[in-house]
Amino acid sequence: MRLTWKNKPQDVNYRDHCDEDLVRKLNKLPSNKWIDILIHSENTTAVSSLLNSSFRNTVDNYGGVKLIYIDPPYLTGKSQMMKKDEVKKVAFDDKYNNSLEEYLSQIFVHLSLLKNILSEAGSIYIHVDYRTSSYIKVIMDEIFGSHNLKGYIIWNIDNGAKSRKFWSNQHNDILVYSKTNKFIFNAESEFLKTQFSDVSLKTHFRKIDKNGRNYRERKINSKSYRYYADEGKLVGSVWNDLKSMKANSPLMKEYTPYPTQKPISLLNRIISASSDPGDIILDTFCGSGTSLIAAANLNRKWIGVDIGDQSISTINKRMDDKTYQLINSNYKLRS
Repeated sequence: MRLTWKNKPQDVNYRDHCDEDLVRKLNKLPSNKWIDILIHSENTTAVSSLLNSSFRNTVDNYGGVKLIYIDPPYLTGKSQMMKKDEVKKVAFDDKYNNSLEEYLSQIFVHLSLLKNILSEAGSIYIHVDYRTSSYIKVIMDEIFGSHNLKGYIIWNIDNGAKSRKFWSNQHNDILVYSKTNKFIFNAESEFLKTQFSDVSLKTHFRKIDKNGRNYRERKINSKSYRYYADEGKLVGSVWNDLKSMKANSPLMKEYTPYPTQKPISLLNRIISASSDPGDIILDTFCGSGTSLIAAANLNRKWIGVDIGDQSISTINKRMDDKTYQLINSNYKLRS
C-alpha cells in the first residue's frame, strides 16, 4: 500500500540533501576511535551528510546503527515553547505552514534516508500521537515493508482531565520497524519487566523457596517452569507502567523546561530491548536529549541531531559526560 498526496517526493536520493561543509567536518572525525557526536543541524541534512561522509565507514566499522529512535513533531499547528522561562523562547515550530502534505513530504524523505543508515540487524522506533500515527504507519509500510512492522506500542501517558464532550487522547503510539527478521530483541532485559498485579500475586505465587522468594510453577509440554514474583512479567504492547514527564511524580528530578521531554525510563526500555552494550544509537529529533542520556547510561554509543538552539542548550546542560563532540552545521534554522 502507498499513501499519496500532492507533491509527494519521488526517488529519494541520499546524496541530494547533504551539506558539504558538514560533510567536511564529519570527515575530520577520527576513524580509529569512537566519539559520540551531537550535530546542530536540520535533521534531513544531517542524515544525508552522515551518509555521504567518511564517518559512515567508522559507523559501519563499529557495527552500524543498531537502533534509531525518533520523536518527531506531531503537527500540532503551533510553536512549542520552553517552560518556566521568564523570557518566552521557542523550542521548535510545529506548523509546517499548516499543511499536512508538507509535513508528510518532509517526514517521508527523512524516513527514507534513515532506512539507508540503519543496520540490517537494527530497529527503528517512531514516537507519534493520534494526529499523524496513521499516516506514518502507511509511509513506513511503503518504505520498510508492512511485513517488517515489529511492534505497535501504546504508551499510556494518562495526563490531564478527561473531556465530557468527546474521547480524550491520553496515549502515544510508538511504531517499531526493522529491515530484516534478524533484529535485536532482548526480552530478558530488566527494563522490559513490569510488576504482577496484587490479584495475580495472591492467586498464583503462593509457593516460597528456601530463600523466601514467592514463585509459581507451570507445566508446558510436560516441562516444568518456575516463575518468581519479584522478577516481574514481560510487558506487552500496552505500556501503563511508565509515567510521563507531566505527571506529578519522582520524575520531576529529571525535569527540564524543554516542552516534549520524555522520561528516561521510557528510553531505557526501548534501548535495552533493541540494542546491546557498545551498539550505536541514533536520534535525529533528540530534543531534550533523553535518548542520548539513556544510551550513555546503558553503555551505548550515540549520535544525536537537532536543529533547535534550545535543544542543544538543554542537552549540553544535562550531559554529565562532556566527552562528546558538538558539530555545528551552517545549514540550520535559528530558533
